[in-house]
Amino acid sequence: MADPSYDELIGQAKDHIWMSHAQFRDREDPTSLGIAMKGEGCYVIDHQGKRYLDATGGSHCCAVGHGRKEIAEAVYKQMLDLEFSGSGLVPFTNAPTAKLSKKLAQLTPGNLSRVFYTLSGSEAVEAALKIVRQYHAQGDNPKKYKVLYRNYSHHGYTWGAMSVSGDPAIRSPIFEPTIPMGVVVPEANPYRCLYCTGTCNLGCARSIEATIEYEDPDSIAAIIVEPIAKGAVVPPPEYWPMVREMCDRHNILLIADEVVTAFGRTGTWFGGDHWDLIPDLMVLGKTLGSGYQPIGAVVATDEVFERFLGDPDRTLIQSHTLGNHPVVSVAALTNLEIIERENLVERAAQMAPYFRSQLETLQEHSVVGDVRSIGLLAEVELVKDKGTKEPLGGKEVGRKLTRFMVDNGLYMRCGGEKLSIHPSLIITEEEINEMVSIFDKTLTYAEREFAKV
Repeated sequence: MADPSYDELIGQAKDHIWMSHAQFRDREDPTSLGIAMKGEGCYVIDHQGKRYLDATGGSHCCAVGHGRKEIAEAVYKQMLDLEFSGSGLVPFTNAPTAKLSKKLAQLTPGNLSRVFYTLSGSEAVEAALKIVRQYHAQGDNPKKYKVLYRNYSHHGYTWGAMSVSGDPAIRSPIFEPTIPMGVVVPEANPYRCLYCTGTCNLGCARSIEATIEYEDPDSIAAIIVEPIAKGAVVPPPEYWPMVREMCDRHNILLIADEVVTAFGRTGTWFGGDHWDLIPDLMVLGKTLGSGYQPIGAVVATDEVFERFLGDPDRTLIQSHTLGNHPVVSVAALTNLEIIERENLVERAAQMAPYFRSQLETLQEHSVVGDVRSIGLLAEVELVKDKGTKEPLGGKEVGRKLTRFMVDNGLYMRCGGEKLSIHPSLIITEEEINEMVSIFDKTLTYAEREFAKV
């Protein structure tokens, strides 16, 4: 049977794929849809041979770039040897998962050393939430069930993850009530701080302490936080030491969501390394496998893990059929080997000043409110007015800006208010220039079409 034409494939996709962030009624829908056919380094190539510079790093995932033959060959060999062996109900594991677990124990800070595997960051968040509940219940603290989270934070689309996320894009009234465990605290965002008018007064951190006291410390099980929010939002230097101390004092587990920031994205192995932050649980995903295979993980400290030993009834009540998958593990392990061998963590730190300097040229546009970056993680916040900081627009504006960037050769999505930028760690200065040039054109278009006159 002959392969279908590209037009037929696009028709089949519009007829049958239920996409996120896009709507296609059927193949008669005139909205443009491409087919990604190949990846090379920092570029994605479509069915017509057009090249797009990937400013998203494969939706936050691809640290090592596209088309890494070494990972593909490792996956192929593993599938020939052992494609799958089960997730642990039978007392077996597999060699790649054992090796990956040792590597993660070596790389993660402090005594984070026990790894529970999932197939995504969202699933890892779900697992972490269950771990903290069982941890406290088995420590004679069954009343500890609440989880603090920061407004505008994003921890995933599953029900539990959504219940501890402050992202307005997913906290729709349609899904209320969510699981009754989340308690919101303010983000630590200098550009939109609720407490400071110039000099930082650390009100964002102090408000967490106030919330703990108001809710009753004996009811708070954990706080889930991104050490650096994926919008490149960096808290003041005193923030994390204060939060860590609160958690220790009130017997609250600190969950660090490093799904986006791990493995070199911010110029250190983990985002929390900028403050020597050692969480009780670390959530991993995206960058762990660089998108070559689906993987997520929770890494726990020895102290947390000890709570699950002894009586068989203390065993963690959580499982994933495809967890500990040998093919997935070998892809992640090979990905980490490439990051180490090519010094991509150090490279991200070295490229950071040039990356930031080029992005800061965009401040000249009237629709740019703020440019933030750390390592190779950045965000350009779009506003109608620099003085009022009123956001530029919503989903419809985002769709039009996305279409403009794609038409101009940039693989990039805009939600309407922000350009979240996280290219692969192998990006060159020439590619940064190309990316910023397209952003410049896009912002000129945004000024013409959407800015206040």
